[in-house]
Amino acid sequence: MGLISLQRRLISLLAEELKEYIPQFEPYSADYQMVLYASKDLQEWMKHEWSLEGVSFYESLERLVCERSHEFRVFLKPWVSKWIEKWRERVKLMHTQPKLPENVQKKIMEAKKIYRRFEFGRELKALIIRKLIRHGEICMPSFIAENLIIEEIAKRMKNAKPSLSNIELDPLDIYSSLSERISRLPMEKGPLIYLRVKPRVF
Repeated sequence: MGLISLQRRLISLLAEELKEYIPQFEPYSADYQMVLYASKDLQEWMKHEWSLEGVSFYESLERLVCERSHEFRVFLKPWVSKWIEKWRERVKLMHTQPKLPENVQKKIMEAKKIYRRFEFGRELKALIIRKLIRHGEICMPSFIAENLIIEEIAKRMKNAKPSLSNIELDPLDIYSSLSERISRLPMEKGPLIYLRVKPRVF
């Protein structure tokens, strides 16, 4: 099975499960975006659990989906249930962009620019994603990880014009700071992701 066909099959299975838990869910409408999020998160979770990447991961996924489909469906049901629980807890849907104070918005934008130029940004994000998954944050861990890193960079920004040279960006230090926060997340409730959607979507 080709990669595209495998992805379509996985999305189809997830759509069926989401429909079971959300009766009003319409997978072939604007709700389709939710299936894409779930598919990405499931694959992130599996990569973490299996410690596989690249071709090895997709070969293992294909065997599970195609050759052990019943076993995979049995596994998928509780995973989707947990994912929906986390979606409702961590994701807030909004029809308009949230208003932030101008100085806060400016600092976040600068922090995003610095993060994109950060030499070890990708590796740091991967570590944070794994930490989030270990603590049960299986819904949109990639988005949450990036937001946490950007927030941490923004906190370290000095009054001078922000740049990589005047901000302490030791990836291990950032990871240590965020690890403490992530360890407390199971005791915290409330959204970590704010999605802007069109009216009547989801």
